[in-house]
Amino acid sequence: MSNLEKLVLNKYAEYSSILTYVAGQVTQDGALLLIETAESELDFFERPVKKRDWTIRIIKEDGIDTIVLKKVPLIPTHVDIFSDGSLLIVQGRCLKEDNYIERNARRYNPNGQLIDAFTLGDGINDVQIDNNDTIWVSYFDEGIFGNFGWDEPIGSDGVIAFSITGEKLWGAGDYGIIDCYALNVANSKEVYFYYYDDFHLVCLDEMKESARYHVRGPDTLQQFIFSQSDLIGLIDMYTLKRFRLQVRS
Repeated sequence: MSNLEKLVLNKYAEYSSILTYVAGQVTQDGALLLIETAESELDFFERPVKKRDWTIRIIKEDGIDTIVLKKVPLIPTHVDIFSDGSLLIVQGRCLKEDNYIERNARRYNPNGQLIDAFTLGDGINDVQIDNNDTIWVSYFDEGIFGNFGWDEPIGSDGVIAFSITGEKLWGAGDYGIIDCYALNVANSKEVYFYYYDDFHLVCLDEMKESARYHVRGPDTLQQFIFSQSDLIGLIDMYTLKRFRLQVRS
């Protein structure tokens, strides 16, 4: 393991906005999605959630597209795009109160019209869509063990794959995940997740384990990417480290 001494970045696009940035995502085809709002402060636990307008920027090499979502009863913390161009926005906190359950995932067409709404559970850490339009969701401890009204949380497996309509396809219940720290969905044949308390980084191929790595050292990964022979990990907001891959025989 070593610190990165130099990382060269090439300018991809230039963008500025007077709106407040909330969250972002890099899509399967390399576009950058941004969630923006005209409000300067947000309370992610406010209930009922006030209906607001949200601006989604789609930044690509050939320009910037804008989709405005009107009167949305969610505070979206995650966004990604399906192969047909429709958008998925997800609110990371999801209230369950008696028989009432928030539908914290909403799908919109490119014109900003609602297509579908469903529930992905509380305590969501990350959301990414693969090339088969499978929705991969990772959860932190509150989403796994229950909070915010959930006695039997949807996210108890730690990592779950959902269909485009929100039906559960696969869960990582066999791994004993306490908190999924990082998720990286390259495609349906390369889905990686890194979790506590084993500190294992697992690779899935079509929802079956194809490789497993143990990340040594005191640091934990917040996000990561593989090079040809190394793993580059984000340790905190200011620190990147390179990890050498070793295969045990």
